[in-house]
Amino acid sequence: MPGFVLTRLDIGPAELEAALPLRADALRVIPGSDRPDYLLARFEHPLKYRTPAGFDVNRADPSLRGSDERGDFVIVQGIIVCARFVGQNFTSGMRDLAVNIAYVIDNSAANDATVDFSKLEYVAVGFVDDVASAA
Repeated sequence: MPGFVLTRLDIGPAELEAALPLRADALRVIPGSDRPDYLLARFEHPLKYRTPAGFDVNRADPSLRGSDERGDFVIVQGIIVCARFVGQNFTSGMRDLAVNIAYVIDNSAANDATVDFSKLEYVAVGFVDDVASAA
């Protein structure tokens, strides 16, 4: 699967919802401690993740951190997604697949053999279509 389009959110941050629809390129499947089918993907366009109160910005890669007049943010281009319901899969032609979405806040996660949840920030539940289906 070359990629997908995040079409809508059930719940998630405002900056992500404002960017929809948003294409992501699938990079590879990575197993986690709880399931074998997490998908590492890269957004077509990076986002500024406006970190919530209490977020430990030191968890994020220093090269991705910033702040402006609106507060702290982390630049996010990588995400980890998985089907919301175990047993559903990313497939060619899929439409409206419910997914869990986590921002990659430490880009070294791309090199890990398994998902390291400390390098992620779970942010949303959304719905995706296969790129070909979204066209």
